[in-house]
Amino acid sequence: MTYKVYFDRRPAILSDNTREAGELPFYHFDFANVPKLLFRLENGEFPGLFFYHPKPEKAWNHFLQFFDVIRAAGGVVLNPEGRILFIHRRGIWDLPKGKAEPGETPENTALREVVEETGIEKPRIVRDLGNTYHVFWEGNRRKMKITRWFLMKSNDTRPLENPGREGIEKLEWLAPNNPVLQTATYASTKELLAGVRLPRAGAEN
Repeated sequence: MTYKVYFDRRPAILSDNTREAGELPFYHFDFANVPKLLFRLENGEFPGLFFYHPKPEKAWNHFLQFFDVIRAAGGVVLNPEGRILFIHRRGIWDLPKGKAEPGETPENTALREVVEETGIEKPRIVRDLGNTYHVFWEGNRRKMKITRWFLMKSNDTRPLENPGREGIEKLEWLAPNNPVLQTATYASTKELLAGVRLPRAGAEN
């Protein structure tokens, strides 16, 4: 099992598979040392970190204690031409997502957030894409957002109209290989899309 958490563009990997380390600094997971190492990662001393533990699921529960955890969900939404629905916010192309409400399933959160942020009608879930993890600071608190992703399809062919919520500047259907996505999106988003087996344009799932 492997967990990859992004601190901006720098990953912290927790795994029992040493091949995942690549050339990253290698450490055995030690609950006492993790805070110091994360601080050094956030201050740019490392390009990333690899933590080894023979039972990463167990270590993960300890790892989460260093963060305020936020649960969220979102969608990789495809149109019939195989383009992906992106939102542009704060200079970054991102996928529609948002925080879960109390008692809400990840599927319902993802569908609700896609509709609220983009205004498209009746997106449908094709399959579960798993989680991404990223860390940010809010005030003096370190937060980890755990986002559950779903591949979705939409047959809504109306012109996109920005609902004007939550700082979204514009909406656009972008091809997965659009060069702008190599530089103007989050590292976790690029990795998510790289691992998605996208259906052929017009194909049904």
